Amino acid sequence: MAFLKTEDYQVQVRQWVTNILTDGGTTLMERAEMAAQEEMESYLANKFDVATIFDPAQPEADRNALVVMYMVDIAVYHLHANITPNDVPEVRQVRYDNAIAWLRKVNKGELSPNLPLPPVEEGEEDEGSVEFQGGSNESVTHRY
Repeated sequence: MAFLKTEDYQVQVRQWVTNILTDGGTTLMERAEMAAQEEMESYLANKFDVATIFDPAQPEADRNALVVMYMVDIAVYHLHANITPNDVPEVRQVRYDNAIAWLRKVNKGELSPNLPLPPVEEGEEDEGSVEFQGGSNESVTHRY
């Protein structure tokens, strides 16, 4: 079962365009989605739980809207590049570039999307937590 659903494409791409890009079949669409997911996971895996993010069984309400939107942008870009690599529509190129820019910012920590963090194994410390130790220096008095 795939992470993206047919309805996810309808927000950005007309059905007849999707039919042209996929030649009416599902194989090209599935391959483009897999490539888009792998591309997104390569940016997100070091900070987030990608298995949960891209779990196809999760409820619609739990899927991150930005992840869905950018995954559609990346998949549609790859579909266009498959047909006419030197003539990808400008809007598709811009949306793809925006998706990659967002992923890079998330990877660098410049943005913090509401995505699940990786599970902490028992016995491991959470890398995001910091222990603080309080105290002060010894008191010093100067008598002359």
